[in-house]
Amino acid sequence: MSDPEAFKKAKNHALRYLSYRDRSILEVTHYLEKKEYPQSVIQQALDALIELNYVNDQRFALEWGRYKINKQKLGKSRLYVEFLNKGIDKEILESTMAVLYEDNPEAELAAECARKKLNSLKGVEEEKKKRRLIQYLKRRGFSADIIYQSLKNVSETEPLENHCPF
Repeated sequence: MSDPEAFKKAKNHALRYLSYRDRSILEVTHYLEKKEYPQSVIQQALDALIELNYVNDQRFALEWGRYKINKQKLGKSRLYVEFLNKGIDKEILESTMAVLYEDNPEAELAAECARKKLNSLKGVEEEKKKRRLIQYLKRRGFSADIIYQSLKNVSETEPLENHCPF
């Protein structure tokens, strides 16, 4: 068993880190590694925090994913990569993505992003506007099918002169 004083300090550091927002196991691990705790102490602290349900990757993924979708309007591929970077297990990731995008259809998110971006592109020539809109939606993580569908929907609902000629 490792040093009980180091365990107590590591656990307190982690609790303070968790007080701002929910974190993934990987985030807490990296945080404690930066504080230069030995791996055995980090694992012991993580085990205690998981047992107390202070660290829960399933809950973290759901909350963090909702935040990212509601605030940044991210598509599936971008959110998937961000989950992997946070160390979320693929099994948890798949179930979380299904729940998140059931509540927030990707096509609606893309159309909302396109409408908002379109407002900032007033006065830009049509081909350039279309190209910029497509690139913007790609960076947000939407697939080509979703982008095409949302641009088509936006051009139908916006009576402004041929926003997106298809």
